[in-house]
Amino acid sequence: MADWFRRRTGDEDAPVNGSEASGSGGEPADGFTEAGIREALRDVKDPEIGRDLISLNMIRGVEIQGSNVTVGVALTTAGCPMKHRITTDVRDRLMEIEGVEAVEVDFGVMTDDDRQNLMTSLHGGPAELAPAFRDESKTRIIAVVSGKGGVGKSTVAVNLAAALDRVGKSVEILDADVYGSSIPVMLGATEKPNVVGGVIFPIESATGLKFISMGNFVNEGQAVIWRAPIVNKALTQLMRDVYWDEPDFIIVDMPPGTGDVALTIAQMIPKAEALVVTTPQADAARVAVKAGKMAVQAHLKVIGVVENMSHAECPDCGKELRIFGGDGGERVSTELQTNIMGRIPILPDASGEPGRSLFAEGTGPANAFDEMAESLAATKVRRRIKVL
Repeated sequence: MADWFRRRTGDEDAPVNGSEASGSGGEPADGFTEAGIREALRDVKDPEIGRDLISLNMIRGVEIQGSNVTVGVALTTAGCPMKHRITTDVRDRLMEIEGVEAVEVDFGVMTDDDRQNLMTSLHGGPAELAPAFRDESKTRIIAVVSGKGGVGKSTVAVNLAAALDRVGKSVEILDADVYGSSIPVMLGATEKPNVVGGVIFPIESATGLKFISMGNFVNEGQAVIWRAPIVNKALTQLMRDVYWDEPDFIIVDMPPGTGDVALTIAQMIPKAEALVVTTPQADAARVAVKAGKMAVQAHLKVIGVVENMSHAECPDCGKELRIFGGDGGERVSTELQTNIMGRIPILPDASGEPGRSLFAEGTGPANAFDEMAESLAATKVRRRIKVL
């Protein structure tokens, strides 16, 4: 590691309140000067943490030699999986500056103290819920619930997340369906998450959706054989130890039914809002009502009902074919005194292959999810009133 990198690992060389980067002393912002380069690097984010390299104090040195620039970057861990992406993003941004012809990124590693200080500033104490789940956070928690398995609850969760992303909202997914976690396979990202200083970072899928799931902590095909107290403890850790960057929305894929896990989520995140998934069949509707009433009894607000596999669209005439019959969505919404937020049609060519569970934009299902996302984005975050 270059001497200049080692010399700049302390805070003394970092800009204070942006004064250096703002061009004080006559140096123009975003120009071919050290101050300009630092200012440009505010546009480069750490892919896992989601904040810029300057505010995270990851830029530990800038050296200019002629038209060449060398930037020192302190990683949280030596084996950071995002090293290549950081390199690419830094180079691409600095090459936009007039006069820069070559960029080299020189990596180092944070000290234990630096890393712990960073994690504490981002995440808080180890016994606390992640900031996104606290009552005062701007993040809306949408718990996707169903009375039974097989109604497409996880499909609704991932496609709603993708639709919210399309309408410009930041969104992450918590797979709370411990025994039947399917989000990693659905998004095609089954690798183990990165852990830094006891903080777990969500995995980013190829489509850009960030999520965390117990499925990423066990080997593919391995059954999770845990009693309820262990499951509840694991979920509690996911809400405390994972770095949730206070996005606009966190979509929680809940386990089906009204068991311990659902109650744990409701008790720990009382500001969560429930979205109930059913299919047209009477049996699915009957148990979906139970799941919705459990949410109400746990003081969660039911924001709507999704009727999945509602109908098929005739390829010749365009009419809706109610191949499953029934009026499950209507029955559930009436019982729970809420509205039907969306009716999701069936596509005959829908794929269950790993990583291909998101409906293509412009299709009937994707359009239905886009309408749901726009409706959610237009409503205000639910605030709890604290009684003194």
